[in-house]
Amino acid sequence: MYARYAKFETLLNVSYWLWRLNPSATFPAMIGGAVDVVKQSAVILVLVVTISQLASAGILELIADAIKSGDTFAILRAISSSQLLTSIIWAVSVSVALYYFFSVLGGGFVNSAEYGSYLKLVRTGKISVSDVLENSGRMWHEMAWTTMVTEAVKYGPLVLTLAWIFSSIIGNSALGSANSLSDILLWLGAFAMAGIVTIALTAITIYAYPAAANGKFGFSAIKESIRICRAFPGKTVLYLLLRASSLAAVMAVSYVSSLFSVQISSVVAAFASFMVVPILHTLKTAIYVRGEPQEVIIPIPVGPSIVRDAPGHIWRSSVAKIRIGMRELAEFVFSPRNIPYHLLSAATFVAGILEGKQVSSSGLGKLIGALGYEAGRVNPAFRGFALPFMAVDISFHNWQVSMATAISGLALAVPILVTMMFNGFVLGVVGSIVPSFEMLLAAILPHGIVELPSFVVSGSVGLSLAAKFLKALRKGGASSQAEVHRATRRAIYAVLGLVPFFMLAGALEALVTPFVMRFFGWK
Repeated sequence: MYARYAKFETLLNVSYWLWRLNPSATFPAMIGGAVDVVKQSAVILVLVVTISQLASAGILELIADAIKSGDTFAILRAISSSQLLTSIIWAVSVSVALYYFFSVLGGGFVNSAEYGSYLKLVRTGKISVSDVLENSGRMWHEMAWTTMVTEAVKYGPLVLTLAWIFSSIIGNSALGSANSLSDILLWLGAFAMAGIVTIALTAITIYAYPAAANGKFGFSAIKESIRICRAFPGKTVLYLLLRASSLAAVMAVSYVSSLFSVQISSVVAAFASFMVVPILHTLKTAIYVRGEPQEVIIPIPVGPSIVRDAPGHIWRSSVAKIRIGMRELAEFVFSPRNIPYHLLSAATFVAGILEGKQVSSSGLGKLIGALGYEAGRVNPAFRGFALPFMAVDISFHNWQVSMATAISGLALAVPILVTMMFNGFVLGVVGSIVPSFEMLLAAILPHGIVELPSFVVSGSVGLSLAAKFLKALRKGGASSQAEVHRATRRAIYAVLGLVPFFMLAGALEALVTPFVMRFFGWK
């Protein structure tokens, strides 16, 4: 099929079948999840260090005592202490800087992996995990520059408008004048206009990343995107409507289901990440290819429509890959050479628990109590949902986190260690504010006996991948790259093998743990 003469609905169905016949098309989404882990781990590390410093200095305990006293002036004095303000400013500044840095850097790798691979997929009909990994490192620095420029162009007007509104509010407060109705209306109008401009800029830069994958970077990629928009306005509008309606449908399904006490947000998010987004981005790439000067022939896979084929395929493919994954998982877990990774993953988790207990006993636990936590009472946010659906939702969420954690091994071991430490840290804090050890075991053990080892194993998988990646960096050469590619495929399958365990843990957490907790005194 000549791309230039393809109809929109044909390109959509072809994009589905290219995804359908190439399981590796979902791998860029996994890399995106791993980059999210890297960004979050940077923020988490700053957060934990800041909380630990405030706890050791006695600031948290001071604030807790002030809140408990009910004395407004005491609370204000505690909150306005120079050490607290300095720590908050430092934490926010460093967190924002690190998050932005890793967003741009990670965006370079993710967009290179994604659109470089989808260009090949549209042109040849085939991609592999090796193709995705090779594309991620092929032009990441040029793609990072394109990411920074494109995001600045899209969101620059909105950010500048918000900065102006904020500075105006601060300025009025400093002068002692109240914000008038005309000021508020002006700010709302400016914000609405900036929002409209942002939507328009998002539309005309929609093809910037495929253009960058095709060799045009930075402002040249934006210029190329505008050219494609002008060449195919109808298809671009249809794509934008399809993308917006897909996002709206995902949000609507989650919201409407919650009204009927059905919690499926993690299931919907997984469906969007691993199917909807790859298909839409392949479709965008196909529209871009349609506008290339030279004729491009897109291979046409033969098959029924998306609606007829997708449900059965997703079920059959998932079951088959989980079976392969369970074999890969068993080999990984029981292999003696992986014992150091198991021990390091578990030790980092335990270290996080000890640090959480220490920080909690130094004032954080007292502060949580002062803010309204009632010892021995279940979080009301978990009440009211249909338990079977909650079980599935919990399972998908935990599995997605584990997959992202394992794949973040491609960014070396630090994000994995931070993630393991933070989960232990949270458990340590929770354990210190629960009234008794028996109540803690009742809340953790029924599902934790399956969930915690599964999470530790996912960390171990990531550490193993990080070790192989580091070894390949030192050695170099095609053979080392091939070993990383094989290790990545094994890591993906090993975490797929954890799906049944997370499903079991989710079922226990939703259906069994609440009854055990109530039996041991939880309210």
